[in-house]
Amino acid sequence: MSRSDRARVSARQYLPESKLDDLAGSLRRLANHRGLIRSEIASPMLLRLLPPPRKFEQKAYEAELRQRLADANLDAPRIAYLMADAEREIAVAHTRLSG
Repeated sequence: MSRSDRARVSARQYLPESKLDDLAGSLRRLANHRGLIRSEIASPMLLRLLPPPRKFEQKAYEAELRQRLADANLDAPRIAYLMADAEREIAVAHTRLSG
């Protein structure tokens, strides 16, 4: 990784919208994971923000998810909590599938 690439990555870590983009990506992956069982998600906050599985156009799906996250008015600690929780749930969903 070049110095300019590292600088961009470092700068991205401090941008609130980039953290929301990262969270949106994790939520999207979790919502569409075949091994997900929504009723077994332990975090009420994560469950509330988790979008439905994608069944319509990608742009509309992205817009709805971004609006849901914007409306939640999340601070940095909550974003970090949700990111960690989403990644944990993705791992659990993957484990269900791999047996």
